[in-house]
Amino acid sequence: MNKNEILSTVHAALAEKELNFNTKMAETFTLVDGVYIPTGAYTAIRDDKTGPEAVISRAAFTKNYVPIQNEDAFSVLGEMADQADVEFQNIGSWGNGAGIFAQISLGEITGIGSSGDKVGKWLSIVNSHDGSRALTMLVTPYRFFCSNQISKAIGEAGKNNRLVSIHHDARGEDRLREVAQALVYAEQVYAETEVEYKKLADTRVTMDQVREVMYRCFPHWSSADLKSQERIDRNFERRLSKAMARFHSADNGQLDELTGWNLYNAVQGTYQHDTKHTRNYERSLLIGNIAANSEMSLNVVNEVIANPTAKTSTADFDEIFAKVA
Repeated sequence: MNKNEILSTVHAALAEKELNFNTKMAETFTLVDGVYIPTGAYTAIRDDKTGPEAVISRAAFTKNYVPIQNEDAFSVLGEMADQADVEFQNIGSWGNGAGIFAQISLGEITGIGSSGDKVGKWLSIVNSHDGSRALTMLVTPYRFFCSNQISKAIGEAGKNNRLVSIHHDARGEDRLREVAQALVYAEQVYAETEVEYKKLADTRVTMDQVREVMYRCFPHWSSADLKSQERIDRNFERRLSKAMARFHSADNGQLDELTGWNLYNAVQGTYQHDTKHTRNYERSLLIGNIAANSEMSLNVVNEVIANPTAKTSTADFDEIFAKVA
């Protein structure tokens, strides 16, 4: 897509999902002895709504805070289109527009394992109106077959799952330099990712290793209260059963079952698809608990593969695992 095509698509997507609002800063007041007194703080509100529905976040800002408008934030996609072959994929939000994200593709990683699995090389551009983060680009691989969006953080470039921040006040050559740097980082990360994914797909795992990964990724809690423990055990067995069903299914035979790649996808898919879809689900997927658990589970699978004789599971866990394995 060229610059004009991608910007037109983004603008249409923002309008379709009612995300083409502007953010304004409203002064806040407190009631003292029946009189409203200015607090000196400001809050972010949407210009397309009124009353409580207009409030984006309860976060307090100073009068010097300048929000990045969504249209301005995603103009960076046009600059990317001038420098690389990108395709628009998706747009979404969380909260009451507290976070807005757009996603583009830089192509695909193909030929993963004997089944030729493939993963989209996606970038997510995140803009926030609650002061939580700058305009940020994240590497978010997307596995098409099971709609798994896999957070990916590598080294310092990916600290806190952040690839690079784009300064909205940068102009001209500085802005283009930042965009070019972001694209270079992305390709470097995906080059490493391709090697890692293909190695996992070519690595056999044993059921002992599967048990060890499940133990580390899904902790089994204990309670001194018998009734509480029974409830904990039922819920735990249900979750572990779903993870093992995904492992044995191997995406309905699309993957080689006893491989690190299938094991990782079974665990990551459980974190992603069995999490309740609240208004902040997309945030969790990109920069919250699901993202953190996705990264953690990949690290655990690699650690267990590197040390195949490790065993830290307990008798209580093993008893439940034997029932669902």
